[in-house]
Amino acid sequence: MTDTHPAPAVEDAAVAEVVKATEATSLEEKSVHVHGPDCDHDDEHANDEEQKDAPQYRNDFDLLEVNGTKDKTTDPLVKNYFEAKELFAKAMERLDEIPEGAEAELIEKHKDEIVSVTSDLMKAFLLDEKACQINQRILKLAEQYEMYVQTHNPEGTSTATVDSEEEGAESQTTIYTRDSVVFVIMILWTGGQFEHCIQTLTFAIQEFEPIKGRMLELRANCHMALRNFKACNEDLEEALTVEPVNVEIHSTLGNVYYATHQAQDALYHFKTFIQVAHPDSRTLPNAYYALSTLTLQSVPSGATKKKSNQALKQAALLKEAQEYFKKAQDVDLRFKELYGVVTGFNDIKKTAFQAFQIRTAGRNGLISTDPAPALLEASEILKKSFKNPGISSCASCGRPDNVANEGRTAEQKPKPLIKCNKCNKVAYCSRPCQISHWNSAHKNVCKK
Repeated sequence: MTDTHPAPAVEDAAVAEVVKATEATSLEEKSVHVHGPDCDHDDEHANDEEQKDAPQYRNDFDLLEVNGTKDKTTDPLVKNYFEAKELFAKAMERLDEIPEGAEAELIEKHKDEIVSVTSDLMKAFLLDEKACQINQRILKLAEQYEMYVQTHNPEGTSTATVDSEEEGAESQTTIYTRDSVVFVIMILWTGGQFEHCIQTLTFAIQEFEPIKGRMLELRANCHMALRNFKACNEDLEEALTVEPVNVEIHSTLGNVYYATHQAQDALYHFKTFIQVAHPDSRTLPNAYYALSTLTLQSVPSGATKKKSNQALKQAALLKEAQEYFKKAQDVDLRFKELYGVVTGFNDIKKTAFQAFQIRTAGRNGLISTDPAPALLEASEILKKSFKNPGISSCASCGRPDNVANEGRTAEQKPKPLIKCNKCNKVAYCSRPCQISHWNSAHKNVCKK
């Protein structure tokens, strides 16, 4: 592959930001702190020289080991993570025995070890990318493996012709294997080079059918990091058709649709998720909290007669919303039992607590035995906060804010989305998105 040279590992801040905004649960550490990519402080406990190239495992699943509860759950994602982590660690031990260097003689002498280690590292990455961390030695292994592929043309090698970016230059033919392509993806992913990673993932999706679902999921996360939520959702929806067993995708889709104010789609995916999710899924509490508020905001307004159809529907939905909130608290307790910490107060959980707990007091200051009036009031507030998706997000890419806000300080007033000045019914994050959407669709339906 051209234009996919190994890049130095950098802190994955872009993914951390998006995950923090849309991921199902975040952790509120107590006595134990697991450093993650969104930490804004130095690790005062680590020796820089010893740790700079060491893999830093940052997944919440590591807390299961800290808490001694890893064997108390059958969650398949936990199994995948620790399997990937063990595979990665053992491959790194074998990698230490391979001398560095790209000389032909060295590659020839250690070709079997180079191929074996590369294969296991890629298997680990495909199992769970969070169990794998790039360091300088892995980057050098990438060079060694690439030289091996180009020199030996092993079984399973294919070729691709890529047009050069330089004007007048001839097309280039690249030799690749599945592992060499996944290796490039691993490097670009860890380095936060999401636009280049999308290009390579797109190639892998077209070329390698057995890992298509996994590649779609990774590409969706790249789109998410770049705030292209429309493309993110399209990839996730397709990944579900390829791998229906990957039920956690429903949770991710629910979060993205929730964040972009598309309530009905969010409801569908969260409901589908809770029906099929493992009871110990770390994203399950968040799904129930989201369902509690989404159901509450769907409660109809204006029921005047106690036994009217409107009033009966109100009562049924209020009960359903309360049951979701109670279930969220129950699975939250199970989460704490396993992980030793509580789920953090992300926006979804905070909104649920504000609706179902803070507003239970009556106007006289006493706790009401009938929560319905307070919940109906909360429902109306939620309806106002969940704006029309056509206005609250870009009609072209799904981004919920103006791209011009990037880099603006907190003191500067944010710039709103750019509304269509003809119909005022759709909005865009940027002029390029507005032009693209106008030419592809909106000009045919736009009315003053």
